[in-house]
Amino acid sequence: MRRSAFLKRGAGLAGAALLGAGVFELVLNAPPRWTSPDARRRGLLRPPGSLAEESFLAACVRCTRCAEVCERDCIRLLPAGAGRLSGTPVIVPEERACDLCGRCGEACPTGAIAPLPPLKDAAFAAAARMGVAVVDERLCVSHNGTGVCGACHTACPLKGSAIAQGSRNRPTVKGGCVGCGLCEEACIVDDPKAGRAIRVRSERRWA
Repeated sequence: MRRSAFLKRGAGLAGAALLGAGVFELVLNAPPRWTSPDARRRGLLRPPGSLAEESFLAACVRCTRCAEVCERDCIRLLPAGAGRLSGTPVIVPEERACDLCGRCGEACPTGAIAPLPPLKDAAFAAAARMGVAVVDERLCVSHNGTGVCGACHTACPLKGSAIAQGSRNRPTVKGGCVGCGLCEEACIVDDPKAGRAIRVRSERRWA
């Protein structure tokens, strides 16, 4: 085989290997089919009080107690096709947001989800943080001038520390946001492509 042909073949095999690795990672990290189309981009939302992801996966015994005690029915259990995430709890706020009741942490037998301090406790935000809400000012009617809303602020259980309002009820997310998603569930905007004008995002990956 000529040197040029050999190099081309080698480059082709290397490219195929990289493509295969990329596809494998995409499949591995892809959210289950029942989740929303942008679930991968917005991250994985665990119940409030959950340990860091690797520690959570090691501690969670997939007992389903957290979902059973959730009176708001906001905790979903990932299906068998989710790999090592199978059977673990997540929250999908556009379907049903968390009201921060803390029952899941009280019911967890292994500490994968820790009990929460009182809502008004200074340590609550850090203990309960699931993610953070992000406002899309292009979609928000109070920001883009097409209306006056305020639904997100009304729904927020941590008004003032998590979300504040400006003129025309323009929402601003603050450092006390824990990512419960009640603002997202209440948002009146639901663009077919972009979704709601305020959405929770998490740094946890689907992996």
